[in-house]
Amino acid sequence: MKKVILGIFAALMITSCDMKESVDLIIYNGNIYTVDSSFSVCTAVAVKEGIIVSAGTDNEILNTYRSMNMIDLEGRAMYPGFNDAHCHITGLGAGLLRVDLRGARSFDEIIDRLVEREKESPVDFLLGDGWDQNLWQEKRFPDNKKLNELFPDVPVILSRIDFHAVIVNDAAIKMLGIKPGDPSILPGEAIMKGGAFTGVFLENTADRFKEILPDPDGKELRRMLLAAEKECFKYGLTSISSAGADLPLVEVLDSMQSEGDLKLRIDLWLTPGEEMFKKVNKPYSKGRLRVGTIKMYADGALGSRGALMIKPYSDEPAVYGIQATPSETLDAYAKWAYENGFQVAIHCIGDAANRLALNLYSKYLPQGNDLRWRIEHSQIIHRDDMELFGRYSIVPSIQPTHATSDMLWAVDRVGDRIKGAYAYQELLQQNGWLPSGTDFPIEQVNPILTYFAAVHRVNSDFIPAEGFQMENALTPEQALRSMTLWAARASFEENLKGSIERGKVADFTVLDRDIITASREDVIKAKVVRTFVAGEEVYRAE
Repeated sequence: MKKVILGIFAALMITSCDMKESVDLIIYNGNIYTVDSSFSVCTAVAVKEGIIVSAGTDNEILNTYRSMNMIDLEGRAMYPGFNDAHCHITGLGAGLLRVDLRGARSFDEIIDRLVEREKESPVDFLLGDGWDQNLWQEKRFPDNKKLNELFPDVPVILSRIDFHAVIVNDAAIKMLGIKPGDPSILPGEAIMKGGAFTGVFLENTADRFKEILPDPDGKELRRMLLAAEKECFKYGLTSISSAGADLPLVEVLDSMQSEGDLKLRIDLWLTPGEEMFKKVNKPYSKGRLRVGTIKMYADGALGSRGALMIKPYSDEPAVYGIQATPSETLDAYAKWAYENGFQVAIHCIGDAANRLALNLYSKYLPQGNDLRWRIEHSQIIHRDDMELFGRYSIVPSIQPTHATSDMLWAVDRVGDRIKGAYAYQELLQQNGWLPSGTDFPIEQVNPILTYFAAVHRVNSDFIPAEGFQMENALTPEQALRSMTLWAARASFEENLKGSIERGKVADFTVLDRDIITASREDVIKAKVVRTFVAGEEVYRAE
């Protein structure tokens, strides 16, 4: 009799298993934020062929589906894969191979880092990224005397943290072939002393120093992209919008997609120009690559006083900033984009730059449109201009860590205008949504810092204790949406990704703690445990 009962039980178990739908992956026993319309939380997810089949309770999923690949989250928090809405993937890849100057507290410390790098191996060019004179005791631009003394023959090119200024040595200046009074140097873009170059150059002239560097070939570009992808996965990023791409980069990424070499989802923005428009004249998607946006610059950065202001800088009354692209060029490219179905994204820091872009967009965008033209950074907005975002459905794209990086000195630059700066909650109310990103490698790759800055408005030292202009802090739900579903929406991909719902791609980020409920002291300690793209584990913490 006992054998009969056991046989019946076994048959029932086999029948029960056969009745369950087979899937490729089941994740269970988690604290899973779906970021759906009701911001619901579930505990389990089933995945098949890279797509989410169902999300629900453990009982619902385990009683309905079976899989050879079961992952117990042990109560950990899981979110839709983080999506960086504004960054620079080649800048990250190149930066991983350069001298990291971030956090240097003096120019002497920068010199020390350069000397150490040169000792490691001989180089044809000495390159570094990330210096910031606002961190130094004397918050002034350096000169290149020490660079000339220590590196008389090797061109040295060091980019400021915002990549809108460089300090270079005379060897680099000689190689570029410019001299004081050169008509090719736009007004204000060369910092002079006694009629001579100091080695500091801004905006377009700073960019020209890239001309003396050998262009990376296809093999080198691939190496840089794969290094950057690995870094993104390490920090839970499964999707990015990469701002600015020349034709060789478009071609390499397109090829990598065809060959299946790149797993990161990339929304690639084109650097506009005649050659680009001949080759890419309509938006397209291929695999995990989307091409449908052009990127332009209205001005420079606040830290180098290149941001274009309506009134002069509070700490430099003769300076208004720099318009990086002529108005007629911005207009011509915007017209081309409108006629050819592309989005437009314009870098705007100062209030004059934001006004310029808002007025330009209003020329082409009808009220009630869904073209999702974007203003990148939307950093300082004049009170009279804020409502234009909502009136013309213009998307303010923000980078919350800029607020906490800038806040200790930004008030010196703009005075009372600081109240219209980094106004994320006010910007959010214009359309009811907004995307956020890191702007890496200008800021760190880590999107948890984006969330931390958006919600808590303090830096990593928890300064200021009460938070910076907390009336414009985002709620935890808003901040998470900005780096998942709203970031996807900004690239017209909200039906593909951005939430954990049936039919969307199985992109997930697992953390060692729940940032939504954690204290601000705990949030900044959060680490990525696992990253999944299309149900494939692409990163796992050791």
